[in-house]
Amino acid sequence: MIPAANNEPRNPLALEAFREARYQATFSNMCRGVADDEGVWIPGPLWWLWNCTETFDNHWLNKGLLGPYRPFPRLPYMPWLFSRLLMRKIIFIPKSREMMVSWAVMGYCAWFCQIFEQTRVLVQAQKLEKASELVKGTEPPGYGRTLWERQPEWLKKRFPLARELDDLPADRFVWRNKSAIQAIGKGADQVRQYHPTIYVIDEASYMDEAEASFGAALPVSQQIIVVSSAGPGWFGDVCTR
Repeated sequence: MIPAANNEPRNPLALEAFREARYQATFSNMCRGVADDEGVWIPGPLWWLWNCTETFDNHWLNKGLLGPYRPFPRLPYMPWLFSRLLMRKIIFIPKSREMMVSWAVMGYCAWFCQIFEQTRVLVQAQKLEKASELVKGTEPPGYGRTLWERQPEWLKKRFPLARELDDLPADRFVWRNKSAIQAIGKGADQVRQYHPTIYVIDEASYMDEAEASFGAALPVSQQIIVVSSAGPGWFGDVCTR
């Protein structure tokens, strides 16, 4: 467990030691996960999303919210999903728009980049602009950028970026530990330029050459994550099988 922040001692030396203990406990939970009160395992990347960062809601005004940033929702299927993300080399995930699956996958990828140095994540979509929205993006901020930026300051200092945030291009997010998330557009030839640790296809049902891109990534990727809403074609056939 993490010591409560409102119990901080007043002595400066004791306060520094107290905060360091809390930081180390937080980092341990981020890496290893915890069991909740019912004994359900909360994997490390999901614990990080739930407790240490926030997402961006484009529709916050329509929903009557006070701002665009929201805690990652505690949906009941997330522990199951993240356990599969951690254990399986290839995973196909059917989704609907309100399931937060794309946020979950990008959260897993950002966590992986922060915890493990020299991680290479490749994110592919039909258009480069769409893939970039999952990485750094512009306005609104991309998923990867938001998750890094909404961490507490001590975590941003622990996982610093390779360059100033505004100097990074919309399609690339890079940490000082030499981990990076790269967005690319459609096409198997785009994939053949890289040897990713994790390869992600977003909305595979609607991406030209999705099957060929998957085939190009298969021999060189440590993990492949394919996500899509419902649609006819290769993705649907694989999920049905």
